[in-house]
Amino acid sequence: MWPLTNGNRCLVGPEADLFRGAAAMMVDELVDQLNSEPDELPAETNEPTQLWGGAPLVEFDPPRWYSMWEPEQKVWLLERVTTSLLTSRPAPAMAAMFEATVEAVYVEMGNLISLEITEGGPIEPGSWRQSLLDAFVQRCPMDSFLQATHFEATTLDPCWPREIQQQMQMYEQSTNPEADAKSNSIQDPSEKRQNDWMTWWSMVIDRLVDATFGPRVHHTAEAYRDGDPKKLKEFLQSKGVSPKFVQRIPPLRSRAQTQSAITRLQKLLIDTP
Repeated sequence: MWPLTNGNRCLVGPEADLFRGAAAMMVDELVDQLNSEPDELPAETNEPTQLWGGAPLVEFDPPRWYSMWEPEQKVWLLERVTTSLLTSRPAPAMAAMFEATVEAVYVEMGNLISLEITEGGPIEPGSWRQSLLDAFVQRCPMDSFLQATHFEATTLDPCWPREIQQQMQMYEQSTNPEADAKSNSIQDPSEKRQNDWMTWWSMVIDRLVDATFGPRVHHTAEAYRDGDPKKLKEFLQSKGVSPKFVQRIPPLRSRAQTQSAITRLQKLLIDTP
C-alpha cells in the first residue's frame, strides 16, 4: 500500500502492469551490472548512443537520490518500493530515496518509449506507448490530454488538437529557453518528429506521476541540501515530513541478500499473471 493521491492503495490494472513492466526492465539492467566484471562495463562517453539504424537514442537520467547508490542498494530500493506499490505491504517511512526510486521507474518508462519511437515501432497493444495510454486513461479519465489520443494506432504523426499544440508550445518554451535561438537551424524532419513525440510522451508521464503520487518533496529538498540546514528543516516541517527524509540511506547488502531480493522481485514483477 502506498500513499497515492486517492488514499493508501496499491496500483492496479493497467497502472500496475505499466509500473511492473518498467521495474522489471530495471531489475534486468541491475542484474547485468552485477554480473559484469569492471573491465566489461562500457566506457563513459559524451557521444550520443547509436542504434543500428544510426538514429540517436534519447536517454533520460534517473533522479540523484536513486542513481547515487550502488547496484545492490538499488535492488533493495526497488524491492521496497515495488512490494509496497503492488502488494498490501505498508509503505516505508517517507524518504527522498524512496520517492526518487518511484520516479526512476517512470524515467525508465520514458527511456523505453524513446527506444520504441527510435526503432519506429507502432503504437499497438503491448507496446510501451499503448500501455502508458491505458494507464493514463485509468488514472485521468477526464483529462483533456485524452483528446490527443484520437489518432490511428499505427502512425507516429497524429493530428494534434489545437489546445494540445498550444500546451506543447508552452511546455517547450518553459523547458527549453534556447528553443527560439535554435528554431532557424536545419533539422532532419524525422529527428524533429521523434523529438516532438518524446516531448509529448514526457508530458503524459509527468501528468500521470502527478495525478498518481502528487508533488515529489525530494525535488525541492534537493535544492535546500547544500544551503542553510534550518531552511531545509523548515521546508520539511511545512510538508509534514520528518527531518530524516533526506538522511535515510539504503543499507549495504551482501551478494546473497541481493540475489534473494532479485529472486523475490522477479517473482513479483515477471511471474505475476
